[in-house]
Amino acid sequence: MKKSILAIMLIGFIAVLAACNNGSDGGADLEDQTVTVAVTEGNIGQFNAWEARSEQFTEETGIEVEFIGIPYDNLLDRITAEGISGDASFDVVTHLDVMGPSISQFLEPLNNYADDDFFDRFPESIVELSTYDDKIYSLPLRANAQVLFYREDVFEDLGLEPPTTWEELEEVGETITAETDKSAITPYYQAGNNGQNLAIWATYLWGNGAEILDENNNPVFNTSEGVEATEKYIGLLTEGLAPEGAVSFAEQESRTHFKQGRSAMWIGWWWVYSDFNASDSSAEEVQGNVGFTTVPTWEGGEQVASVSTFPLAMMESSKNKEAAWEFMEWLSNPESEKSIVMDSLNEEVPADQFSTDIVQLENLRDEELNELGDGLFNIGGDSFENARTFPTIPQWPQISDILSRAISNMATGEDVQSELDAAAAEVEQLLQE
Repeated sequence: MKKSILAIMLIGFIAVLAACNNGSDGGADLEDQTVTVAVTEGNIGQFNAWEARSEQFTEETGIEVEFIGIPYDNLLDRITAEGISGDASFDVVTHLDVMGPSISQFLEPLNNYADDDFFDRFPESIVELSTYDDKIYSLPLRANAQVLFYREDVFEDLGLEPPTTWEELEEVGETITAETDKSAITPYYQAGNNGQNLAIWATYLWGNGAEILDENNNPVFNTSEGVEATEKYIGLLTEGLAPEGAVSFAEQESRTHFKQGRSAMWIGWWWVYSDFNASDSSAEEVQGNVGFTTVPTWEGGEQVASVSTFPLAMMESSKNKEAAWEFMEWLSNPESEKSIVMDSLNEEVPADQFSTDIVQLENLRDEELNELGDGLFNIGGDSFENARTFPTIPQWPQISDILSRAISNMATGEDVQSELDAAAAEVEQLLQE
């Protein structure tokens, strides 16, 4: 009997020791812990709302939550450096999805904390951007669907309907440029900024049946379908539907161009809907006059859209993993997500906590939310369902840079086929190395 008791005690001691070595709480009192959450600086409404509501989490659990800001330009280097050190100064961190594959070694897989049913509440496309080697490394609590914004007043005055195909977009665009002093659409072709100029290009590409990489990760964007799609995308500029300045526009500059009332259409992430319609930085003629619809597709082609996420991950070196997951799980409650957006749409929160970010399926189709948001979440839900994602491989940031430069070169007059061929050769060499 004594030997059995001794054996049980020894097994228990080993289990506790192993838990401690793995950085888990090992059954410690969570009320004595503080979870540190790193978010990007920039006064992002959703992140500010998380911080404000974390006080409620502390009241419920006794776990303190501390938010710290990291400049976006330093984010990747900071995560990498702290991951290598094995002693991160934060437990949870937000990051751009394209960074995920290259930092996954520093992140804690979440499959051990939640089952498939938990992740089934999110659109498949955004979970895919958090998945590497069949493991889910982050919660896609901030995601943006790509939609087409248009000036309702301009379209009404000219008797136009929102375009559903790229061909229709060109047709209405020609009418707009002929009948008004506005550009038809403001895309953005500037290289850099984590491949911002690839989002619209990829939508053209995928909708035409082309791919960026094949199943063996060989570059195939320079096929005849890829060339045709790219020429149509660059054609917005060369055919005079886009302003000449779009050559040097990043996403922010193109948004500003639209907000100033200088164009009638803009393709981008849905979070700017409220910014266009209600922001003091929008021209008076723009405010309250911006509608939205799904991104156009090719004639007879499938509906497709790009998607971008800024998910929430746990550091592998966190010493407070149990408490960190407790907060992440609490934050991902569908009712919490809905409450943040409802309070924003009802103007019951400070302006710096305004957020319309919805990522959970039941909320995307929620009647109350869609009534308040003019149907925005239904359109977003459609876009998430039809979304394609960039490759989730460690080399994607470098590939993205290569393609981004190619897009910029073509926008400034370089031959499309030659640029795509050169980019494909550079990508192939990168992947071989």
